[in-house]
Amino acid sequence: MEHNAESPKEQEQPPFEEAIRRLEQVVKDLESGDKTLDEALALYEEGKQLSALCDRYLQQAELKLKQWDDDAAEAVEASAEASSV
Repeated sequence: MEHNAESPKEQEQPPFEEAIRRLEQVVKDLESGDKTLDEALALYEEGKQLSALCDRYLQQAELKLKQWDDDAAEAVEASAEASSV
């Protein structure tokens, strides 16, 4: 049996691009002003969740980029040390 490291909740998450498109639609729907209070509240809650999800995606991407930069800097440093010997 193969073990998947993602939790069921993570597997249900839409990809970043889909989440950001839906967030944009939620904002447009709220800005239209033609929603009932209950509909507007539900949209607002959905928007908060989508915003948090997109923020997590961006934080993860930022961490990956930082790791790649750190790895590249270490490789350059190691190369410089090897060539100076």
